Amino acid sequence: MTSVPDVKNEPINYTAEIRQMMHGFGDSSAPLLESAKIIEDVVLHQMRAIVYRACEVADRRGNRIITPEDFIFLMRKDKVKVQRLLKYLEVKELRAIMHKTVQPESMGNFFEADGGEVLTKRKRPYHDFIQLIDNTGELLENRSTFDIVKQNRLIRAEMVTRKMDEIQYVEYSKARHASFTNNKQRHKFSDWVCPDDDVKISKQGYQILSYLAYETVAQIIDLALVVRQDQSKIHGDAIERLKLNHCNPYTYKPYQHNMGVVIKPISPSEINEALRRYWSPQLDITGPFYRSSLRPLHPKLLAC
Repeated sequence: MTSVPDVKNEPINYTAEIRQMMHGFGDSSAPLLESAKIIEDVVLHQMRAIVYRACEVADRRGNRIITPEDFIFLMRKDKVKVQRLLKYLEVKELRAIMHKTVQPESMGNFFEADGGEVLTKRKRPYHDFIQLIDNTGELLENRSTFDIVKQNRLIRAEMVTRKMDEIQYVEYSKARHASFTNNKQRHKFSDWVCPDDDVKISKQGYQILSYLAYETVAQIIDLALVVRQDQSKIHGDAIERLKLNHCNPYTYKPYQHNMGVVIKPISPSEINEALRRYWSPQLDITGPFYRSSLRPLHPKLLAC
């Protein structure tokens, strides 16, 4: 009698989702499986390192459960990334409110004062906590902040989709919506990051953690595309930085970039080189001769 394999004992992986994300961030429509596995391994180690540090923050606050505030506290040193997270949370919160409010029986109430008041009160999540930890007021000051990383991603997406047909665009749109958490696999992400269930993270905390995992994939693709640009650029040619994968947002004009471009899949060697540069001890303050900088316990985080 043959035994039926236990699905629960199968190892959890996000290879398929990460391949979709890679395509959404500028890779080929068929990313390499080897490259996706490298990124998956890096994301998993990065998320567990973030959870470890967030657990330390929660212990200092005397809290046994890791909350969104603990993750935000880890990001406090990077103003741009904090504001990028806040915009993501505001849009997600607004979509949830719209989904609950705009119903056939409540369409008339949506435009009344109560509906607008709800949107106004709930559209700025975690701002009170950030004001509490921000002594200078810079984290919430977004007038002088320009997110050049996000801008480059949007420009790259616009340039990639310029020559797509309808079928290609639908596939690209699905890739742009890929994530680590959704309604069909709510517990998959928690089992992947914390398989031993020895760390308690709130539902909102997992929401931010999945966002950080998504941003880690995006950061790796950004760095890998820079490596590719460096490999193909001509020495002394200042126009090379205006190529497809990495361009200057200040001088970018959409209709000057309408040439169809065939994108080669990002190779494992390009990803490894990008990570080598990012984690190079020569870029640390301590320098290459500091003993613990050669193999740090937790490598420099990509999303924080």
